[in-house]
Amino acid sequence: MIEAVFEEMKAYVGFTAVDAAALRELRPLLEPGLDRVVSRFYEAVQSHAGTRAVLDGTPEQMRRLRATLLTWLRGLFGGEYGAAYCHDRDRIGRAHVRIGLPQHFALAAMEIVRAELDALLREAAPPELEAKRAALHRLLTLEIGMMAESYKQSHTQHVRQLEREAMQARLNEAEQMAQIGQLAASLAHEIKNPLAGISGAIEVIRDSLKRTDPHWPVLGEILRQIGRVDRTVKDLLVYSRPKPPRLQKCDVAGVAERVVRIVREDPLFQKLRFDVVTPGPVPLVEADEHQLEQVLMNLVLNAAQASSEGGLVRLTTTAADEDEVRVVVEDRGSGMTPDVLRRALEPFYTTKARGTGLGLPICRKIVEAHGGQLAIRSAPGVGTIVVVELPRTAPAAGQGTDER
Repeated sequence: MIEAVFEEMKAYVGFTAVDAAALRELRPLLEPGLDRVVSRFYEAVQSHAGTRAVLDGTPEQMRRLRATLLTWLRGLFGGEYGAAYCHDRDRIGRAHVRIGLPQHFALAAMEIVRAELDALLREAAPPELEAKRAALHRLLTLEIGMMAESYKQSHTQHVRQLEREAMQARLNEAEQMAQIGQLAASLAHEIKNPLAGISGAIEVIRDSLKRTDPHWPVLGEILRQIGRVDRTVKDLLVYSRPKPPRLQKCDVAGVAERVVRIVREDPLFQKLRFDVVTPGPVPLVEADEHQLEQVLMNLVLNAAQASSEGGLVRLTTTAADEDEVRVVVEDRGSGMTPDVLRRALEPFYTTKARGTGLGLPICRKIVEAHGGQLAIRSAPGVGTIVVVELPRTAPAAGQGTDER
């Protein structure tokens, strides 16, 4: 493919065998000055923050890069511009994609090369200077074209590879979720019903005792642990077999206020401050109110649990634009390290002593089922901000009939 493009461009710019011969004649004249071109090129590269960020700047890397550029410059004057030349240039565009060099920097760098070679050529002052200069400019134009084409092809392959990997990851996740679904169904059948019987029996035994009995708190702890197992099974069921949202017009601001009112009454959070902010009118959205309440309850509880005594948890609801509503849950608690933040939405990952690691993944699934997005920003010692954006009109694929 790249060879065909190269030949087509040669015909387009009028690069001929006469040009090839002219460039071959220039090599002994210009080669002594190519080191200077390399030096000035990298002076320009290292003076720009954008290109400097791609380089690690180590002496070994710079030595290798300088040697590569010098070889490339010598190749300009080899006189042979066929398939081997073309494939050698193709590798350059692919290398730019591999190291993450933006294409506009690569193309701008060619102008530096053009200017430096032009100056070198004028100093050498060969016979038929303008004809040789025109031949060099035509070749550099071909170089830019090949670089752009190679970059495009390599970038396309890179994107396709990422898409294949993402698709494979989704297939793996779907397979994992199917396995979890089967496990959760089995757990629900084999554990949930016996747990209910055990819990009921423990309650009967506890109620037959006086509160001063030393066994009373022991039985209470047993009931709490049973409740913990029961919640774990429910989380597995919700995550592995999520119910499609039952959509109806929903007052997000009202749901937010209700959630904060409930959490505020929890004895565990009496020493926290809660703030509900609604700066202006918030339009209704098409949503499953119960699922939306589950999301906000989880996020507010997370924020409260991360906050220390006297800390503030703020929930803000706004109309992001005419098509979206945004809900922001913010705390000034312990925050997350970059590694924890990176894995925060990963199923079964948790830093809590007690937790399934499914709370945030369930929230994301619910939000995405409504056609929305959930994003997290956090920093250690600063706090965490979770942003939920919901479209006012849910996607058709997620619509269901309201049977409540």
